[in-house]
Amino acid sequence: MTRRELVLQKLHELSDSEINEAIRQLTRHVCARLRLGSLIDRTKSGAHSSNNLGMDAVDYYVGESFRRLYEPDGWEWQFEKYSFVEQLMRIANHLISWKVSAYKKSKDNLPEFDDRDAGDIYELSETSDCPDDVTEDTVTELTRLAYEVSKDDDNLSYFTMRYFEKADFKTIALEMGLSVEQVYVLRKKLVRRLLPFKNELID
Repeated sequence: MTRRELVLQKLHELSDSEINEAIRQLTRHVCARLRLGSLIDRTKSGAHSSNNLGMDAVDYYVGESFRRLYEPDGWEWQFEKYSFVEQLMRIANHLISWKVSAYKKSKDNLPEFDDRDAGDIYELSETSDCPDDVTEDTVTELTRLAYEVSKDDDNLSYFTMRYFEKADFKTIALEMGLSVEQVYVLRKKLVRRLLPFKNELID
């Protein structure tokens, strides 16, 4: 028996209740990734819109995740390491990121990043090192800008949301299926995008 045959056998051995529970958890996960129903709902426009996907975004990602796992030459379920729903979430995460990348590549005005050290900008959610006259309004505006400058990058947008919810980097890494080092890279990317706004925020 090949590895793929073993995976397909294990998939077909799953009970209806296990599959239904996986659908429920995966749907909730996709809704969270897309910020469905929030002020920064990612399905309203862009890569995850129904215009781009041709159907409802949640239905698309849930359905595609199952299809990619079950098709004969589909994704391998690493059942020794991940549960059924965890593997589906990893596939959904990949599909969401891939759709964003494909959408961005279709646009002419791709963002450019410079190599400047952004370490002199103050902590994104802390004011202890800011000038004495930094107000709560400044921090609120910084948070709004962070969501705005990250909205074209799904991974960065998810990181931004969880960062301002005070999630630690280890938790964010686990949720996103990334290493902690990769999460630090996302933070640096966010800082670089905010750097052009630094003077107007602290002046």
